[in-house]
Amino acid sequence: MSAPWRVLASWWPWRAALFLLASAVLGVLVLVLLPLTLLLLPLWGILCGSLERRRIQLLGFSRISSGHVRVTPEERHNWLNIRLSEPATWRAVLVLLMDLVTGLVALAALFFEAMALVVVVGVPIVALSRGDVDIRLFGDARIRLDAATWWLPVLALFLVLVVAGYLNLTLSTLQALAIRRLLAPRRAEIEQRVERLTRSRAAVVTAHEDERRRIERDLHDGVQQELVVLAARLGTLELELAELGSDGDPARRALAGVQDQADRAAAALRESVRGIHPAVLSDRGLGAALQELSGRAPIRVVLQQDSLGRADPVAEAAAYFVVREALTNAVKHTDTAQIRVSAATDQRMLTVTVQDDGRGGADPRAGTGLAGLAARASALDGDLVIDSPAGGPTSITITVPRGTAAEGDGADADPVR
Repeated sequence: MSAPWRVLASWWPWRAALFLLASAVLGVLVLVLLPLTLLLLPLWGILCGSLERRRIQLLGFSRISSGHVRVTPEERHNWLNIRLSEPATWRAVLVLLMDLVTGLVALAALFFEAMALVVVVGVPIVALSRGDVDIRLFGDARIRLDAATWWLPVLALFLVLVVAGYLNLTLSTLQALAIRRLLAPRRAEIEQRVERLTRSRAAVVTAHEDERRRIERDLHDGVQQELVVLAARLGTLELELAELGSDGDPARRALAGVQDQADRAAAALRESVRGIHPAVLSDRGLGAALQELSGRAPIRVVLQQDSLGRADPVAEAAAYFVVREALTNAVKHTDTAQIRVSAATDQRMLTVTVQDDGRGGADPRAGTGLAGLAARASALDGDLVIDSPAGGPTSITITVPRGTAAEGDGADADPVR
């Protein structure tokens, strides 16, 4: 313990006094408002808990994280029910009631400290100005001073400051420790928050994939079919123009240009649809989608997927787009002649690895698209590992949970051939 003069010379007694003063004000406010708004007790508790988590920082404690779960915008209409069902809310109510008691104790302590300071400072001033003073404190206790003895109470000033300083430090620290103990989130609450956050992130990814599939279907069944019909009608028109002989040559040349443009538009649309979400991935799974992707790649792809079983659609989509992005980057940024892709599943996880023999140096922060894929893997409680030393080779591995698909086909799932 530090020497008394060192304690008084520091900021801590004054911080403790300020903390107790705030406690006294809060206690009086609670004493006045609580009987009038008893039905709002849980709301007052939540507000008080938020205040107290910040106020204990005045005494050097770190700020306490909230024990309340985060309410998403979709659940805001049910905010009150969620808060009333949380243990953290009722612990905050207990802190509010404790603040009522400790606030009154702080008020009494500060009052007597102020009176003690008035006695040891004010009485000598009165005695010095009047020549003598006779004050009855309580019972037979009296203070009699004159011009010759006025300085005697001043000797007690240091003692009063030391006692008040230590008393304030003790009371404020005990209150802060109790607040910290009550408001700190419990382990179960932290796990619940992590679980809700994980579910929320996975739900966002799932919704994103569902939307991609919906857009793919709309484009395939809508615009793409319209282009097919347009091509068919242009073919019919070409046959009709052919019957005109040489008189229809200019029209046939113009029609051929239109047909070429329609074919290019259809090809571009098919590529866009495939980039949004390939239909083969939804219909036949990751194995077939990787085979199609390997067949369209401009470089040789060695595909190994003998032990690949089915996984949840969001997991398969994440793995597919990692492979596609890796192939695209290899074609654009390396001189590799061959890429090896291996995909496998076990009872819990789907693992896909893409490796090339290029010059390496891949950086997710360089805007290659891998950073977004890493975030998607993380949202699925998975991981994306990029190993790309200078000089190569580059290896990209995504590992994500298989999800409920693992329950359907188990450990002995039929591999994709």
